[in-house]
Amino acid sequence: MTNLDTQTLLALVCVAVALAVLGRRTLLWWRGQSAGCGGGGCHGCGETKPAVQLKVPLTVIELESHESTER
Repeated sequence: MTNLDTQTLLALVCVAVALAVLGRRTLLWWRGQSAGCGGGGCHGCGETKPAVQLKVPLTVIELESHESTER
């Protein structure tokens, strides 16, 4: 590994940075924190967000009971 050219060295640095960012985001996810809290101007850090409301309502399919089909 003594003959590293510039392109290989740059690729290794990019991979190392990507692994560090991925590790940090995984650690924050594991702890239940968001990556945006820590700087100024963050409101509601640590609060849980309400459930997302669907834009398209889901249709509920009701199955017939066995009593009505046995007649």
